[in-house]
Amino acid sequence: MAVTATHEQYAAMCDDWRMMEDALAGPRRIRLMGTVYLPKTSGMIEAESLAKSDASPLTPDEARKLYQGYRDRADYPMWVKDSLRTMIGLVSRQEPEIALPSQMEWMEQNATADGFGLRQLFIRVVRALLTKGRKPLLIDIDTSGRPYIATYTAETAPNWRTDDVDGRQDLTLVVFKEKRLRDDSDEFDPQYDDVFRVLDLYEGRYRVRLMDQGGTVLEEEFPGYSNSNRGLPYIPSVFAGTTDNSVDVDEIPLLTMAQSALIYYRLSADYYQSMHYTAHPQPWISGMNESDDIRVTGPMAAWMLPKDSQAGYLEFTGAGIEATRLAMQDQRNAAAEAGAKVIDIGGQESGDARKARQNDQHSSLYSVCVTAAEAIEQALKYAADWMGRNPDEVVFKVEPEFTAQEVDAAMLQILHNITLSGSAPKEVLFDALRKSGFTERSDEELEAMVDSAGPVPTEGV
Repeated sequence: MAVTATHEQYAAMCDDWRMMEDALAGPRRIRLMGTVYLPKTSGMIEAESLAKSDASPLTPDEARKLYQGYRDRADYPMWVKDSLRTMIGLVSRQEPEIALPSQMEWMEQNATADGFGLRQLFIRVVRALLTKGRKPLLIDIDTSGRPYIATYTAETAPNWRTDDVDGRQDLTLVVFKEKRLRDDSDEFDPQYDDVFRVLDLYEGRYRVRLMDQGGTVLEEEFPGYSNSNRGLPYIPSVFAGTTDNSVDVDEIPLLTMAQSALIYYRLSADYYQSMHYTAHPQPWISGMNESDDIRVTGPMAAWMLPKDSQAGYLEFTGAGIEATRLAMQDQRNAAAEAGAKVIDIGGQESGDARKARQNDQHSSLYSVCVTAAEAIEQALKYAADWMGRNPDEVVFKVEPEFTAQEVDAAMLQILHNITLSGSAPKEVLFDALRKSGFTERSDEELEAMVDSAGPVPTEGV
């Protein structure tokens, strides 16, 4: 098997990860992707096909512009990005409980490869889990012998394997995809090659190999404990997930909202295309000879026609416009419900009971915070063990405490953002929130809260 091989779960999720990346990037990226997210109509396909022949009155460029106008009129709402910002603002208020061995205390402020501390790492992991459902972490050692946490994206961890080790299912292979600067790269135009960092257990010892795409080994080492030459008996990598930290791929909490936004985008293209045709009726003239002239006068172009000629407009009635508008409303409601399910609703439950309930709902902001903290704690324990310190001295815990007021403000901010897109009636979205179990308040109570709620902090995004 080649080093470029991918795990079946990775292959199954790649399209969703790519879609989430595009959904977060916003309208410009979505439009640049063209027919990936907005297929051409059959009429546009036919027009472009005919434009390649001499029988068409349109040039190929004019035919292509039919789709460009259709695409440019479509509206992609920023529900995902705005909701993520609101959720991260809520998470950034949480205070992790941190305890480290004295020889590792510096990691609280400088834990990652790019020099950020544990609190910022926690925000990064939560953000990745909300949008990708996965965040791989790897403990490594710098040139001075100090450990740090290297972070990867879901897309750069294409392969892994678990095997039975002493009666447990442990990681025995992890492959990370990286970029390596080419030796002949220009100073102002850097060029990179894809390389693969292969982590495995060789004769019971942790081994790291750097390979090119052909599988040629470029580097190889057997990292050992800092106080001895004894090799590590495990791979010091953790895969943070939304419901647990197993190596299996978890679901993406904001995926449903992203799907609703993209469906809305496609519906809006039809809706605004229909509105465009309605606003610009097609003029027609009949009863004229080729020798007849038309005289136009006045600022709004009154036509002076020859005797016995007629003129008028072909108006687009658009019987399906209202159905399209209602379908767009359905997607706004679906997005509101999706946001309500991700935001933790608080209450008087114990932490274990709440996590069990939220896990039953697949994933939530609460479970994401808990599993993110657990993943970071496990990575720090690996670092402590690698340095010859007691892993039991490591603590990194977050017990999310979202007050009712904070959750209400966050959810109403998300609701407000979705309402602004297309001026959706608030009453319809309030009903969606009640159906999702987020609230039992009346329309009047929720309306008052919307009017009084201030902006939600967005630090950490």
